Amino acid sequence: MIQDVVWSVSIVLMGCLAAVFVWVATGANEQIANYGPVVDAAYRMRVWLFGLAIVVLIGTNYKTLGELPYVNTLPQPAAPVQVSQVVGQQWAWTITPDTFVVGQTAEFHVTSKDVNHGFAIYDPEFRIVAQTQAMPGYTNVLRYTFTEPGTYQVLCLEYCGVAHHEMKAEIKVTDH
Repeated sequence: MIQDVVWSVSIVLMGCLAAVFVWVATGANEQIANYGPVVDAAYRMRVWLFGLAIVVLIGTNYKTLGELPYVNTLPQPAAPVQVSQVVGQQWAWTITPDTFVVGQTAEFHVTSKDVNHGFAIYDPEFRIVAQTQAMPGYTNVLRYTFTEPGTYQVLCLEYCGVAHHEMKAEIKVTDH
């Protein structure tokens, strides 16, 4: 899967960058050895601080990159989901189906026919409740469980041209 490739490439590049920094730091220590004990002690401390920074950064990257919200790591809902196909194109959304039930998880398969769009769902009080990117040639999966009935607005969050502000749709959420 593409996420696994991105994860592996990120780890390799971070390791290469760390190796370059270590190589530069060890070369610098050889050049400044003749400046006296104060400078020598400062540079030894710098090497230890750099090593500590590397350990912290690698640990932080490992922890945070491993927990990105990819679809294959999302927990599977206990109840069946309602799948909806969403296609963005300048300047409209096609959402099929566009009616959902409170408490049932909706799974939006979001793509685009032309340029990038930002698929954003707003509740009846116009607060954003979920969002993802709509990209040509790729399908993002967005899961959301509606908790209140009403008419939800879908707007584009990514500037997509002169009529971007008109790119709207509605989702109906019912009690049953």
